[in-house]
Amino acid sequence: MLATMLCLSAVVLPGTALAAPPEPSTAELGDLAEDLLPLENAAVLADDARTRITAGVEPVVTEAARAKVATRMSLSEDRRFAREAAGARFDTVTTSVRVESVQGSGTSRTAEIEETSGHPVAGTKDGSSSTWRHRVSYEWTEGRWAIADITALDRNSVVSDARIAASARESTEQRRAAIVDRISTINQGIQRNLPALKAGDQAKLAGKQVETLDANPPAGGGKDVAAPSALGRTADQPMVAVPHEQVGAQGGEGPPYDYRFMVDVAVYYARDNAVPYVRDTNDCTTFISWVLWNGRYAEAGSESLIDAIWNYDDYDVWYYRCNDCSPRKTYTWGGARNWNIYENNYGNRVTFLPYLSDLLISDVFQMDFNGYGDPPNIPDHTTMVTGRGEDGWPLLSYHSNDERNKAMWDTIGSEDGPFWAIRT
Repeated sequence: MLATMLCLSAVVLPGTALAAPPEPSTAELGDLAEDLLPLENAAVLADDARTRITAGVEPVVTEAARAKVATRMSLSEDRRFAREAAGARFDTVTTSVRVESVQGSGTSRTAEIEETSGHPVAGTKDGSSSTWRHRVSYEWTEGRWAIADITALDRNSVVSDARIAASARESTEQRRAAIVDRISTINQGIQRNLPALKAGDQAKLAGKQVETLDANPPAGGGKDVAAPSALGRTADQPMVAVPHEQVGAQGGEGPPYDYRFMVDVAVYYARDNAVPYVRDTNDCTTFISWVLWNGRYAEAGSESLIDAIWNYDDYDVWYYRCNDCSPRKTYTWGGARNWNIYENNYGNRVTFLPYLSDLLISDVFQMDFNGYGDPPNIPDHTTMVTGRGEDGWPLLSYHSNDERNKAMWDTIGSEDGPFWAIRT
């Protein structure tokens, strides 16, 4: 298997350290990481393309780091199985590394590194781009600096320490079989209904609301998360999507909703451009709430200081007060689970789709991350559909970590759900 070959071809150094090593430059430490991370990213490609891109690349790692590097490579290669099951095709990836900080002395250093990676997506101008963070430890051994450990700092990374630990509990074959089954099921639902999906995309971008006839309306009046969506429609249940003209006031907030502007805002601010609000550490739901508000979703609940002190954690309010306010916003504005509960019970402006394959441009997609630390089977992450690839797959833009037009198959390939497809 090529992933294993790539790991074994790395330069592995014994643990004997020499005294008084030369001070490593930031560029040198970055170059060591940039020899390893492109190999992980290239694991999504077919063998011939991967070989072409990685020819001659030999990351320098210590003997102690070898097993972890091999596991990271195996988990990275899971993306290839997801890509093939999705019918997606591209033959190149890009990777750049920026060293943010370096600590340590003597024969060891630790650096915080930002990785930017991406690949072409047919049907889009700029393709997919992602930002990831890593902590990399280095040791001076056998007369050179080498990677002694690398840890993904984003909890949703496919190579996080939690995923590395989980990979020991099932075989690689079982893990990849589950990925292929999940992605294939969704892909079949997409391909069977692709003309209706494309028509629905165009209707929403033209300012119409699109009703999927078997979608679930909000439950109303409680504190429950909506029922999750199944994966892909079967052949005997074609998607029926009916566009409707929007009726509403022309001023202030509320319908008609501007779905095209939602998408434009989400794409522009997903990466590289600073949002005008104060970002959260986990900013995904705050970002999507702000995007929806830009598209005329109306805030709800009293924002006065005396009221906000008491209502900011209630489920029936949804607002952002101001950057300098305290409290700044409601839990429903910034929490994935809370937002879902608000929309399922009080918002009266979304429906919950029975299948992931029903997602249209400007819809919201939520998911439960494996091992995220919260109670299981609740939304941990919120995204927006901002495009559709030529292969038919929804493209997602979101924060935490920052992604623009990432194919849904790549976002959920290693996740077993549950998932929520939400019609805006």
